[in-house]
Amino acid sequence: MQKTTLDAMPDATMDDSFDHDARDAIARLGEHDLQNIDRAILSSLGRDWKKAGFITAGVMIAAPDEYEDLPEMFYASRIRALAEASRIETKGDALALKTFEIRLAPAKDVA
Repeated sequence: MQKTTLDAMPDATMDDSFDHDARDAIARLGEHDLQNIDRAILSSLGRDWKKAGFITAGVMIAAPDEYEDLPEMFYASRIRALAEASRIETKGDALALKTFEIRLAPAKDVA
């Protein structure tokens, strides 16, 4: 059985509350799209704490047209994936985007 982009989404990305367009938009994403979205999130961050909701809104507004049907919770799932990969640090409740805070993880020493 071939894995799809949906299989790679953390937790409840394919929530039943997503409309048909949102589910279709997520299903069309490939690995390159996920990398672009992750890069957009990471480029919005520095070492200062920022509200995750502010970051998701900014990334959504700046996103290319092919991503216009992606719901905010999809971007939140990408933030959680980046946190799980230790690429960003988090504080607060990840399900409360208005109060959840994120920032870039400190650079690792390169020897």
